Amino acid sequence: MAFNFGRGYGFQKIEYAHQELITFFNAMDEVFYSVDQLTGNVTHISNGCEKLSGYKPEAFLENNRLWYELIHPDDKHFAADEEDMLQARKTVHVEYRIIRRDGVVRWVEDKVVPGFDDGDRLVRADGITRDITERKLAEELHHRSESRYRQIVETAQEGVWTIDEHGKTNFVNQKLADLFGYRQEEMLGKEPFHFMHENDRAESAARMERRRKGSKEDLDIRYITKSGGEFWANVSSNPIVDANGSYIGMVAMVTDVTQRKLDEEALKKSEANLRAIFDNTDSAYIFIGTELQIVSFNALAQKFSIDFNQKKLEINKPISYYFTEERWPVIRETLEKIKSSGEMVSYDLNFQRPDGTTQWYNIRWLNVKTADNRHAGFILANRDITETKTAMLERERVAADLIQHVKDLEQFTYIISHNLRAPVANIIGLSEMLKEDLLDPEEKQDVVERVSKSILTIDGVIQDLNHILQSRERANEKKEVVHFIDLVNTIKTSIHNTITNEKAEINCSFELVSMFTVKSYLYSIFYNLISNSIKYRKAGVAPVISITSRVVKDKIELHFTDNGKGIDLDKNASNLFGLYKRFDTTTEGKGMGLFMVKTQVEALGGTIEIKSKPDHGTEFAIAFPV
Repeated sequence: MAFNFGRGYGFQKIEYAHQELITFFNAMDEVFYSVDQLTGNVTHISNGCEKLSGYKPEAFLENNRLWYELIHPDDKHFAADEEDMLQARKTVHVEYRIIRRDGVVRWVEDKVVPGFDDGDRLVRADGITRDITERKLAEELHHRSESRYRQIVETAQEGVWTIDEHGKTNFVNQKLADLFGYRQEEMLGKEPFHFMHENDRAESAARMERRRKGSKEDLDIRYITKSGGEFWANVSSNPIVDANGSYIGMVAMVTDVTQRKLDEEALKKSEANLRAIFDNTDSAYIFIGTELQIVSFNALAQKFSIDFNQKKLEINKPISYYFTEERWPVIRETLEKIKSSGEMVSYDLNFQRPDGTTQWYNIRWLNVKTADNRHAGFILANRDITETKTAMLERERVAADLIQHVKDLEQFTYIISHNLRAPVANIIGLSEMLKEDLLDPEEKQDVVERVSKSILTIDGVIQDLNHILQSRERANEKKEVVHFIDLVNTIKTSIHNTITNEKAEINCSFELVSMFTVKSYLYSIFYNLISNSIKYRKAGVAPVISITSRVVKDKIELHFTDNGKGIDLDKNASNLFGLYKRFDTTTEGKGMGLFMVKTQVEALGGTIEIKSKPDHGTEFAIAFPV
C-alpha cells in the first residue's frame, strides 16, 4: 500500500466509516440537520431538504432563517417554544406545515435533540424532519429518505528534515522552515525535541532510538512554532546508514496534518452525531451490502429482530439468515427488482401480539447508489404504523357499519311495510266487523280466530327483528381463538338425532385449524350452513357435507360443500341472502338462515359466495381477512 503523507491510516479508517454512514443517508429522503445554538447558524443539512422544500442545502447554510420563513404562517408558533424546550434538555417533537418554494403546502414532522458542552451550555441541536403529508391525509405513507453529507478538504505541505548521528538538525528545506515559522539557519544544530510539544517528547525519544536500530516509522507529532502556535505533522522517517551499515542520521518527510487532525476530531463527533440521530429515529434501518450481508443497523432494528425473529443482528451476517426458507426467494426476487429498476418497494405487514392485538409495520426496500451511480447495496426500513393503520382500519370499519346500518334500515322498512302492514290491516278490518255487531256467534268466533292468527304473525315478525338486533349486538363481543373442529363437534352434539336419523356424514379437512374472531358468530355460521345442508338434502340420498379451511394470500378461506338438492341461481341469485326469501317450499323454514349467515360473515369483515346447480349440490365459499 502506498502511504499518503497528507492522510494517515487512522484518518482513512475514520473517514471510511463516516463515508459509509454518508452513503447510507444519501439513500433516504429525511432531512437531517445540525444547528450551532451559539451562533444560530445551520452547520449541516442533508440533501433531502431540496426535495422537501425546493431549496438546496446551500440556501439553508447561507440563510439560517430560511426554514423558519418556510413554516406556514398559522404554524409558526410551533417554533416559538423550541428554544426553551431544548434549554430544558427536552427533545422537541412537533408537526406543522411548510410552504415549499413552488408554493405547495406540505406537512412535516420535526424531531430535535439538544446537545450540551461540559459547561452545561446548549451548543448544538440535531434534528430530523420528514414529510408526513400522506399520513395526514390518512393514505399510504410515502417513503422519506434523508442523508447527511459533508466534504472534507485537506491541504498538505511537505518538508524535508535531516538529523545527524548525534540527533542534531543538519538540514531543513524552506517549506519545513516556513511550517515552523523559523529561518532555515535558526533550526540548524537543534534537536527535534526542541520543536516538539512537551507531551510528545518522551514517545518521540523512544521512537528515535528504534530508528537508530534501523526501524522505519510513520507517526503524527505535535510541534510548537516560533510564535508559540501548535500544529500537527505527519513524520515519515528512515534511518541513514553509511557503507558499513552504521547509523549516521535520519531523514524525515514532514507533512502538515493539522487540518487532518481537526477533521478527524470533527469526523468522530459527526459520526457520533449521525449515530445518535440514526439510533434515535422511530424507524428500524438495516444497511445491506452488495453481497447481501449486513453492513450496519440501528438499535431499533436490533430490538425488532430479537423480539420477532429471536435472532440477534450481526455485522457481515447474510441477511438471508433472518428470513425463512419459504420467504427468502420472495425477498431475493424483490432485491433483484429494486436493483434493476431503482424503485422503492413498500408494503405493510402485521404480527399477532400475545394479548391478541395486532402490530402493524410498514416495510420499505431501497436501492443504494454511490455518487457515480454504482450499486452499493440496499436499505431495509421498518416503521411501526400500528396507530395509523388501526385508525385507518377503524375508519373503514365505521364506514362499513354505516353502510350496513343503512341496509338494515332498508330491510326493516321492508319488513314493516310488507310483513307487518298486512296483518295489521287485517286486524283493523276484522275489528270493524266486530264493531258492527251484525255477526252471529259462529261468525264472531271465526273473526276472533283470524285476529289471533294476525297477532301471532305480528309477534313472529317482531321476534325475528329482535333476533337480528341481538345478533348485531354480539358483534361487539370479545374476540378469541376459535378452533374449527371444536365448533363442528359441538354442532354434531346439538343435532345428534338429526344427523343419526338422516345418516348425515360431515367430513373436515382444516389446513388452518383456528382463527381469532367472535366465537358466537362463527358458531352461528357453521350451524346454519350445516343444518341447511341436512335440511335440503336430496330425497333418498344420505347427506355428505365437506368443510375445509386454508390460507390464500391474506385471506382465510372456509368452504362448505354438500350433495343436496342445489339451488337454481339463474332464477334466485339476486334474492338468495334476502330476509324471508325461500326457494324450497317442500321443507319448513322462514327464510332467515342464509340472511343471518351473510349478515354475520360481513359483520366479521368477510365475504360469502355460492356455487350451486339443481341436483348437483351447493358450495359456500367464505373469506375472512387474516
